Amino acid sequence: MILFVIGLLVLVGGFIFAGMAFSNEGTSFGIGSTVVALLLGGGLIGVSCVYAQDAGEVIVLKNFGGSIVDRPSVDAGFHVKAPWQDTITYDTRNNVISYVGDGGEDYDGGTARGNQVTINDKNGASANIDIQVNYSLDPKKAVDLYRDYGKQENFVKAVAAVDVRSVPREVAGSFDTIQLLTQRGEYADAVEKALKAKWEDFGLEVTQVSVQEIRYPKSITDKYAEAQAAEVEKQKALNAQETAKVEAETRKIEAQGEADANKVLNESLTDKVLMQHYIDALAGADSLTIVPDGSQPIIKTE
Repeated sequence: MILFVIGLLVLVGGFIFAGMAFSNEGTSFGIGSTVVALLLGGGLIGVSCVYAQDAGEVIVLKNFGGSIVDRPSVDAGFHVKAPWQDTITYDTRNNVISYVGDGGEDYDGGTARGNQVTINDKNGASANIDIQVNYSLDPKKAVDLYRDYGKQENFVKAVAAVDVRSVPREVAGSFDTIQLLTQRGEYADAVEKALKAKWEDFGLEVTQVSVQEIRYPKSITDKYAEAQAAEVEKQKALNAQETAKVEAETRKIEAQGEADANKVLNESLTDKVLMQHYIDALAGADSLTIVPDGSQPIIKTE
Protein backbone atom coordinates (compact mmCIF):
# COMPACT_ATOMS: atom_id res chain seq x y z
CA MET A 1 0.00 0.00 0.00
CA ILE A 2 2.82 2.42 0.84
CA LEU A 3 4.57 1.70 -2.47
CA PHE A 4 1.32 2.30 -4.30
CA VAL A 5 0.84 5.69 -2.64
CA ILE A 6 4.45 6.72 -3.31
CA GLY A 7 4.26 5.49 -6.89
CA LEU A 8 0.99 7.34 -7.41
CA LEU A 9 2.48 10.57 -6.07
CA VAL A 10 5.57 10.19 -8.25
CA LEU A 11 3.37 9.44 -11.26
CA VAL A 12 1.21 12.52 -10.62
CA GLY A 13 4.34 14.59 -10.20
CA GLY A 14 5.63 13.24 -13.50
CA PHE A 15 2.45 14.32 -15.28
CA ILE A 16 2.73 17.76 -13.70
CA PHE A 17 6.32 18.07 -14.83
CA ALA A 18 5.32 16.87 -18.29
CA GLY A 19 2.63 19.54 -18.52
CA MET A 20 4.99 22.24 -17.39
CA ALA A 21 7.72 21.06 -19.77
CA PHE A 22 5.49 21.07 -22.85
CA SER A 23 3.70 24.29 -21.99
CA ASN A 24 6.93 26.16 -21.40
CA GLU A 25 8.95 24.38 -24.04
CA GLY A 26 11.14 22.87 -21.34
CA THR A 27 14.68 21.76 -21.84
CA SER A 28 15.73 18.23 -22.55
CA PHE A 29 16.64 17.95 -18.84
CA GLY A 30 13.09 18.77 -17.80
CA ILE A 31 11.69 16.32 -20.33
CA GLY A 32 14.13 13.63 -19.19
CA SER A 33 13.21 14.18 -15.53
CA THR A 34 9.55 13.87 -16.45
CA VAL A 35 10.15 10.57 -18.22
CA VAL A 36 12.13 9.25 -15.26
CA ALA A 37 9.37 10.28 -12.85
CA LEU A 38 6.71 8.62 -14.97
CA LEU A 39 8.72 5.40 -15.26
CA LEU A 40 9.57 5.37 -11.56
CA GLY A 41 5.99 6.00 -10.53
CA GLY A 42 4.69 3.32 -12.88
CA GLY A 43 7.32 0.90 -11.64
CA LEU A 44 6.42 1.47 -7.99
CA ILE A 45 2.74 0.95 -8.74
CA GLY A 46 3.58 -2.23 -10.66
CA VAL A 47 5.69 -3.59 -7.79
CA SER A 48 2.86 -2.87 -5.35
CA CYS A 49 0.67 -5.23 -7.40
CA VAL A 50 2.99 -8.23 -6.96
CA TYR A 51 4.04 -10.17 -3.85
CA ALA A 52 6.20 -13.22 -3.18
CA GLN A 53 5.22 -16.09 -0.92
CA ASP A 54 7.62 -18.68 0.55
CA ALA A 55 6.85 -22.32 1.26
CA GLY A 56 5.44 -22.77 4.74
CA GLU A 57 3.60 -19.44 4.65
CA VAL A 58 0.02 -18.35 4.12
CA ILE A 59 -0.81 -14.78 3.02
CA VAL A 60 -3.90 -12.91 4.17
CA LEU A 61 -4.90 -9.96 1.96
CA LYS A 62 -6.37 -6.86 3.61
CA ASN A 63 -8.11 -4.20 1.54
CA PHE A 64 -7.77 -0.48 2.05
CA GLY A 65 -10.34 0.29 4.73
CA GLY A 66 -9.76 -2.92 6.71
CA SER A 67 -11.88 -5.54 4.98
CA ILE A 68 -10.26 -8.97 4.48
CA VAL A 69 -10.20 -11.21 1.42
CA ASP A 70 -11.88 -14.45 2.55
CA ARG A 71 -9.59 -16.77 0.59
CA PRO A 72 -5.95 -16.61 1.73
CA SER A 73 -3.05 -17.34 -0.58
CA VAL A 74 -1.56 -20.75 0.26
CA ASP A 75 0.74 -21.54 -2.70
CA ALA A 76 4.41 -20.55 -2.78
CA GLY A 77 5.60 -18.27 -5.58
CA PHE A 78 4.75 -14.86 -7.04
CA HIS A 79 1.15 -13.62 -6.96
CA VAL A 80 -0.78 -10.58 -8.18
CA LYS A 81 -2.94 -8.40 -5.96
CA ALA A 82 -4.65 -5.06 -6.10
CA PRO A 83 -2.21 -2.22 -5.32
CA TRP A 84 -4.35 -1.03 -2.40
CA GLN A 85 -4.18 -4.43 -0.68
CA ASP A 86 -1.70 -5.21 2.11
CA THR A 87 -0.23 -8.67 2.77
CA ILE A 88 -0.14 -10.26 6.24
CA THR A 89 2.06 -13.34 6.57
CA TYR A 90 1.35 -16.31 8.85
CA ASP A 91 3.91 -19.09 9.34
CA THR A 92 2.16 -22.44 8.94
CA ARG A 93 4.92 -24.85 9.94
CA ASN A 94 8.07 -25.15 12.05
CA ASN A 95 6.56 -22.95 14.75
CA VAL A 96 8.19 -23.41 18.15
CA ILE A 97 7.25 -22.18 21.62
CA SER A 98 10.14 -22.79 23.99
CA TYR A 99 10.40 -21.99 27.70
CA VAL A 100 13.86 -22.89 28.97
CA GLY A 101 15.92 -21.79 31.97
CA ASP A 102 16.10 -18.07 32.60
CA GLY A 103 15.79 -17.01 28.94
CA GLY A 104 14.24 -13.67 28.10
CA GLU A 105 10.85 -13.24 26.44
CA ASP A 106 10.85 -12.97 22.65
CA TYR A 107 8.21 -13.29 19.90
CA ASP A 108 8.70 -13.71 16.17
CA GLY A 109 5.72 -14.70 14.03
CA GLY A 110 4.51 -18.07 15.29
CA THR A 111 7.59 -18.61 17.47
CA ALA A 112 7.97 -17.60 21.10
CA ARG A 113 10.72 -17.99 23.70
CA GLY A 114 10.79 -17.34 27.42
CA ASN A 115 11.93 -18.54 30.81
CA GLN A 116 11.11 -21.85 32.53
CA VAL A 117 7.60 -22.85 33.63
CA THR A 118 6.87 -23.38 37.34
CA ILE A 119 4.46 -26.21 38.22
CA ASN A 120 2.98 -27.78 41.35
CA ASP A 121 2.50 -31.54 41.44
CA LYS A 122 -0.20 -33.63 43.10
CA ASN A 123 1.71 -33.62 46.41
CA GLY A 124 1.98 -29.83 46.39
CA ALA A 125 5.70 -29.82 45.64
CA SER A 126 6.97 -27.09 43.30
CA ALA A 127 9.29 -27.68 40.35
CA ASN A 128 10.63 -25.80 37.32
CA ILE A 129 10.43 -27.40 33.89
CA ASP A 130 12.00 -26.74 30.50
CA ILE A 131 9.42 -27.36 27.78
CA GLN A 132 9.31 -26.99 24.00
CA VAL A 133 6.19 -27.28 21.83
CA ASN A 134 6.39 -27.66 18.04
CA TYR A 135 3.19 -26.96 16.12
CA SER A 136 1.81 -26.12 12.69
CA LEU A 137 -1.11 -24.01 11.50
CA ASP A 138 -3.93 -25.00 9.16
CA PRO A 139 -3.71 -22.38 6.35
CA LYS A 140 -7.50 -22.27 6.08
CA LYS A 141 -7.68 -20.84 9.63
CA ALA A 142 -5.37 -17.89 8.96
CA VAL A 143 -8.18 -15.52 7.94
CA ASP A 144 -10.18 -16.26 11.11
CA LEU A 145 -7.10 -15.77 13.30
CA TYR A 146 -6.28 -12.46 11.66
CA ARG A 147 -9.86 -11.29 11.95
CA ASP A 148 -9.88 -12.10 15.70
CA TYR A 149 -6.30 -11.33 16.75
CA GLY A 150 -4.55 -9.42 13.97
CA LYS A 151 -0.98 -10.43 13.23
CA GLN A 152 0.26 -13.91 14.12
CA GLU A 153 2.50 -12.53 16.83
CA ASN A 154 -0.54 -11.08 18.60
CA PHE A 155 -2.28 -14.45 18.50
CA VAL A 156 0.78 -16.21 19.91
CA LYS A 157 1.05 -13.72 22.77
CA ALA A 158 -2.65 -13.89 23.59
CA VAL A 159 -3.32 -17.62 23.19
CA ALA A 160 -0.59 -20.07 22.20
CA ALA A 161 2.17 -18.87 24.53
CA VAL A 162 -0.26 -18.55 27.44
CA ASP A 163 -1.49 -22.11 26.92
CA VAL A 164 2.02 -23.54 26.83
CA ARG A 165 2.43 -22.20 30.37
CA SER A 166 -1.02 -22.95 31.76
CA VAL A 167 -1.60 -26.46 30.38
CA PRO A 168 1.59 -28.03 31.89
CA ARG A 169 0.58 -26.55 35.25
CA GLU A 170 -2.90 -28.05 35.02
CA VAL A 171 -1.63 -31.48 33.94
CA ALA A 172 1.04 -31.56 36.66
CA GLY A 173 -1.74 -31.72 39.27
CA SER A 174 -2.49 -35.29 38.14
CA PHE A 175 1.08 -36.52 38.76
CA ASP A 176 2.77 -37.00 42.14
CA THR A 177 6.41 -36.17 42.78
CA ILE A 178 7.76 -39.66 42.12
CA GLN A 179 5.80 -39.94 38.87
CA LEU A 180 7.16 -36.66 37.54
CA LEU A 181 10.70 -37.69 38.45
CA THR A 182 10.42 -41.14 36.88
CA GLN A 183 7.74 -40.78 34.16
CA ARG A 184 8.68 -37.60 32.31
CA GLY A 185 7.63 -39.10 28.97
CA GLU A 186 4.14 -39.89 30.23
CA TYR A 187 3.83 -36.34 31.56
CA ALA A 188 4.88 -34.89 28.17
CA ASP A 189 2.31 -37.11 26.42
CA ALA A 190 -0.44 -35.86 28.76
CA VAL A 191 0.51 -32.23 28.06
CA GLU A 192 0.48 -32.90 24.32
CA LYS A 193 -2.97 -34.49 24.50
CA ALA A 194 -4.37 -31.54 26.47
CA LEU A 195 -2.88 -28.97 24.08
CA LYS A 196 -4.27 -30.78 21.02
CA ALA A 197 -7.76 -30.67 22.48
CA LYS A 198 -7.43 -26.99 23.41
CA TRP A 199 -5.97 -25.85 20.07
CA GLU A 200 -8.19 -27.85 17.71
CA ASP A 201 -10.63 -24.98 17.11
CA PHE A 202 -7.77 -22.59 16.30
CA GLY A 203 -6.44 -24.86 13.56
CA LEU A 204 -3.20 -25.56 15.41
CA GLU A 205 -1.74 -29.06 15.21
CA VAL A 206 0.74 -30.09 17.90
CA THR A 207 3.57 -32.08 16.33
CA GLN A 208 5.74 -32.60 19.41
CA VAL A 209 5.94 -31.73 23.10
CA SER A 210 9.32 -32.14 24.73
CA VAL A 211 9.77 -31.78 28.49
CA GLN A 212 13.54 -31.50 28.55
CA GLU A 213 14.08 -31.25 32.30
CA ILE A 214 12.15 -31.22 35.57
CA ARG A 215 14.00 -29.50 38.41
CA TYR A 216 12.84 -29.98 42.00
CA PRO A 217 14.52 -28.32 45.02
CA LYS A 218 17.61 -30.16 46.31
CA SER A 219 15.80 -31.21 49.49
CA ILE A 220 13.29 -33.20 47.44
CA THR A 221 15.83 -34.75 45.07
CA ASP A 222 18.01 -35.77 48.05
CA LYS A 223 15.07 -37.55 49.67
CA TYR A 224 14.28 -39.23 46.38
CA ALA A 225 17.90 -40.40 46.08
CA GLU A 226 17.76 -41.80 49.62
CA ALA A 227 14.53 -43.61 48.84
CA GLN A 228 16.07 -45.03 45.69
CA ALA A 229 19.12 -46.24 47.63
CA ALA A 230 16.87 -47.85 50.24
CA GLU A 231 14.87 -49.54 47.51
CA VAL A 232 18.08 -50.89 45.95
CA GLU A 233 19.22 -52.31 49.31
CA LYS A 234 15.79 -53.81 49.86
CA GLN A 235 15.91 -55.46 46.47
CA LYS A 236 19.38 -56.80 47.18
CA ALA A 237 18.12 -58.33 50.45
CA LEU A 238 15.14 -59.88 48.69
CA ASN A 239 17.42 -61.30 46.03
CA ALA A 240 19.73 -62.75 48.70
CA GLN A 241 16.75 -64.34 50.44
CA GLU A 242 15.54 -65.82 47.20
CA THR A 243 19.01 -67.18 46.43
CA ALA A 244 19.30 -68.76 49.91
CA LYS A 245 15.84 -70.26 49.52
CA VAL A 246 16.75 -71.80 46.16
CA GLU A 247 20.05 -73.16 47.52
CA ALA A 248 18.30 -74.69 50.55
CA GLU A 249 15.70 -76.27 48.31
CA THR A 250 18.47 -77.66 46.11
CA ARG A 251 20.27 -79.21 49.08
CA LYS A 252 17.00 -80.67 50.29
CA ILE A 253 16.34 -82.24 46.92
CA GLU A 254 19.88 -83.65 46.75
CA ALA A 255 19.59 -85.11 50.28
CA GLN A 256 16.23 -86.64 49.49
CA GLY A 257 17.65 -88.18 46.33
CA GLU A 258 20.57 -89.68 48.25
CA ALA A 259 18.26 -91.05 50.93
CA ASP A 260 15.99 -92.57 48.32
CA ALA A 261 18.99 -94.21 46.62
CA ASN A 262 20.22 -95.66 49.91
CA LYS A 263 16.76 -96.98 50.68
CA VAL A 264 16.58 -98.76 47.35
CA LEU A 265 20.07 -100.20 47.88
CA ASN A 266 19.26 -101.43 51.39
CA GLU A 267 16.04 -103.03 50.24
CA SER A 268 17.88 -104.86 47.47
CA LEU A 269 20.61 -106.38 49.75
CA THR A 270 18.74 -109.38 51.19
CA ASP A 271 20.54 -112.30 52.96
CA LYS A 272 20.38 -114.46 49.86
CA VAL A 273 21.85 -111.68 47.71
CA LEU A 274 24.67 -111.12 50.19
CA MET A 275 25.42 -114.87 50.35
CA GLN A 276 25.54 -115.04 46.56
CA HIS A 277 28.01 -112.12 46.46
CA TYR A 278 30.08 -113.96 49.10
CA ILE A 279 30.16 -117.18 47.08
CA ASP A 280 31.02 -115.30 43.89
CA ALA A 281 33.94 -113.65 45.69
CA LEU A 282 35.30 -116.98 46.97
CA ALA A 283 34.99 -118.52 43.55
CA GLY A 284 37.30 -115.97 42.09
CA ALA A 285 40.07 -116.49 44.70
CA ASP A 286 43.40 -118.26 43.71
CA SER A 287 43.44 -120.51 46.80
CA LEU A 288 40.59 -121.58 48.94
CA THR A 289 40.72 -122.82 52.56
CA ILE A 290 37.54 -123.99 54.17
CA VAL A 291 37.42 -123.40 57.92
CA PRO A 292 34.61 -124.83 59.99
CA ASP A 293 32.45 -122.25 61.60
CA GLY A 294 33.62 -121.52 65.14
CA SER A 295 37.20 -122.85 64.73
CA GLN A 296 40.44 -120.93 65.29
CA PRO A 297 42.83 -121.81 62.48
CA ILE A 298 46.59 -121.20 62.74
CA ILE A 299 48.18 -119.82 59.59
CA LYS A 300 51.94 -120.13 59.25
CA THR A 301 53.67 -117.66 56.98
CA GLU A 302 57.30 -117.82 55.88
